[in-house]
Amino acid sequence: MYHCTKEIPKKFMKTKFLGLKNSKIATLTYSYFLSRHVRFIFSKTGVWAEQYTVNQRKEVEEFWKGTVTNDHVSSREKQLQPSSYILSMFPYPSGKLHMGHVRVYTISDVMARYKRLKGHQVIHPMGWDAFGLPAENAAIERGIQPSEWTLSNIKAMKEQLLQLGCSFDWDREVTTCNEDYYRWTQHIFIMLHQAGLVYQKMAPVNYDPVDKTVLADEQIDEEGRSWRSGVEVQKVLCKQWYVRTTAYSKSLYDGLNEVDEELWRDIISLQRNWIGQCDGVRFQFQTCSGDQSRNRDEDISIFTKHPLHIANLSHILLSPNHTLNRKKFYKVCLYMCLCLNIQAVNPFTGRLIPLFVSFTHSFGEFLDHHLAFPMINKQDNQFASEMGILFKPGETFESLNNLLKRTEELKIGSHVTSEKARDWLISRQRYWGTPIPIVHCKKYGVRAVPVSLNDLPVKLPPYSSLPNNDDDDDGDNNNNGDDDGECDCDGYGERETDTMDTFVDSSWYFLRYLDAKNLDVPFRRSRLEGCLPVDLYIGGKEHAIMHLYYARFLHHFFHDLNLTPCKEPFRNLLTQGMVLGQSHKTSDTNRYLRADEVTLSQDNKTYIEKATNKPLKTCWEKMSKSKHNGVDPQSIMDEYGCDSTRLAILANVSPKSDRQWSNEIFVGVLRWQRRLWALAHKFISLRSPSLVNNLRRPSTPDNDLANDGDDGNDDDDDRRKKISFHLERTFLLSTSLSRMQMLSTILSKYPESVIRSSPMFERTLCDLVIVLSPFAPMFALELWEGLKSVNHTEEHYDWNSNVLKQKWPEVNDDFRLPMSVKVGFL
Repeated sequence: MYHCTKEIPKKFMKTKFLGLKNSKIATLTYSYFLSRHVRFIFSKTGVWAEQYTVNQRKEVEEFWKGTVTNDHVSSREKQLQPSSYILSMFPYPSGKLHMGHVRVYTISDVMARYKRLKGHQVIHPMGWDAFGLPAENAAIERGIQPSEWTLSNIKAMKEQLLQLGCSFDWDREVTTCNEDYYRWTQHIFIMLHQAGLVYQKMAPVNYDPVDKTVLADEQIDEEGRSWRSGVEVQKVLCKQWYVRTTAYSKSLYDGLNEVDEELWRDIISLQRNWIGQCDGVRFQFQTCSGDQSRNRDEDISIFTKHPLHIANLSHILLSPNHTLNRKKFYKVCLYMCLCLNIQAVNPFTGRLIPLFVSFTHSFGEFLDHHLAFPMINKQDNQFASEMGILFKPGETFESLNNLLKRTEELKIGSHVTSEKARDWLISRQRYWGTPIPIVHCKKYGVRAVPVSLNDLPVKLPPYSSLPNNDDDDDGDNNNNGDDDGECDCDGYGERETDTMDTFVDSSWYFLRYLDAKNLDVPFRRSRLEGCLPVDLYIGGKEHAIMHLYYARFLHHFFHDLNLTPCKEPFRNLLTQGMVLGQSHKTSDTNRYLRADEVTLSQDNKTYIEKATNKPLKTCWEKMSKSKHNGVDPQSIMDEYGCDSTRLAILANVSPKSDRQWSNEIFVGVLRWQRRLWALAHKFISLRSPSLVNNLRRPSTPDNDLANDGDDGNDDDDDRRKKISFHLERTFLLSTSLSRMQMLSTILSKYPESVIRSSPMFERTLCDLVIVLSPFAPMFALELWEGLKSVNHTEEHYDWNSNVLKQKWPEVNDDFRLPMSVKVGFL
């Protein structure tokens, strides 16, 4: 066998490459020939090579990639219990994987493979969060349809995930921009509307003049700029669609008491802080003009920590930022306040409540209004006297339960919540999103009417020509087609032009995975039984607030309708840290430089700019094109291979910590893979059939194994226990890898007599390859094929199956892990 690193044989050159006089071209052609026709690996040749080379690595991955990616199509019984639902946050299809994707999907694949080895029926799905601004903007720039751009990106990223060796259940795949998905998102919207949890109101919103859409507060940085376009946002007043998530504030806050505090850890505090202490009640009051005609679009949402006194409300103060502070509502300008010509209606008493815009009252951080109760507040009493507000004391409710019962009788919108909780703004003034299934009916006056469920999906109208971002439009350009829609009252009206926030799509996708082919309903409860809550949810910590909050909200809503078997959707969360790249910028202008513009100083301590020799500011930051510190995963996988990339992204750093990426990690990873390969070579050589007569009695080598150093059976149980513990509870995958590396080092030091004959050595080596298989499945598959070929002293394994079908090594339950206690002294 010839290797391409050696000199090309003259005979071969004459017979195969006549006419290729250029030696470099001949060498490249010969290398290509070898890669296509020469066999390097045991699975093809039946001969175990002594060294693990680049060519062997390539052929191993080419040979085993089909087995690895189809591992979820198991021959094991379909109803095997227990089941495990391993869920990773589905990606936005940008076109290429980034290193963050590599990290999260490698982690999820390791956990899925581990659970399969434990005998679980594993649900490990994948899909695409496919709507959103980036696809629309990219399509506009290229003059193509957003769907075309998105679907081509999905195809490319799916190929990369397969190359990474991920064993996803592709038969459960969902894509949020497909009609067979967003039809059910619209269905859920109508369910919320029917439950009184969807409404439309005028509100000041954050408008991005570049992307021409409304942004949530969380999508704006500290300087008031859009998180995506970077432009300074504008405050504009327009009618927007909201989901009344505050109605579930108390349920979501209390639900955090039901999750495992040890598993959720700091996520609990993040969620509680987002929701706020539910120590008050929010009411929905109608307003009316001076002629007592109702202002349907100007209902006012008010919050108070004194809800039992709501019948004694005398007046309401509004902050200057309140939406009702508009000239058309001004009645009288008083000293440091404005009296408005509209009033709120107290539904408990029927009294009209005057509204004032106050320029002196302190409203606090989260509220833009103040409810005045003169009976319990001296300042409120003084203001009422000065303004001549007459009021009669009403009843005071005895308890909160009595109050809420009364609100139900009166059909008043009210719920226990916090002063900081806000309803979910879902309106987006863009084309590429789920259409809001509403028609503005004109038959009985303009009113918003939901589309009939039988008429779903409300499809995105086709674009004959995409608008240019420079066009001066009002954000309503997504209705490029027939503006009419049919109402359920047999009238006709205009289609709603807003689309939904993509968080709506991603707040229920994990339920659709479990019933992805259903044509009748979004999901059936029977398909969720035994699968929920999700056993492990893996994703970035940046999604541990908003996305998690919205997903929990919808799940609580579904549970109240008896559509799900549990209230909380996720049992355990693994929030992995970011993958950081090293960036360099100039000290004077803060301009980021490319890697080829930077070099180390002569003392190798600082980075300098090549052109000027000036020192640079160097730090680790989130990878970004603008910072020139990104790494293309495709180039990494092409150079080092899939398994080595998986091992590198997991090694040395715990999943929850940020990782400072450097290719230097591959030095240790490749060294360890070569050590494992050499260990397998030694074992196979000494256990070959020609040496079978030299096998010693198993007791003596096992004694050697137990007595050689301090790594006997107890230590073997210790390592197994710790590897299993970290995979099961702490998710310190890097620690599990370090335990494997320690074990391989120990095994390589044993004498040939032990390797040749010891059942304990054989079992330890086989167990090592099995526990390695979730991390580096293709590499482990090839190692196992070599181990299968020799004479065995152990019948513990299924020698007719590959390593992915083995059982996770058993751990002695009576073995006690050592505990070390460190005490610090002042």
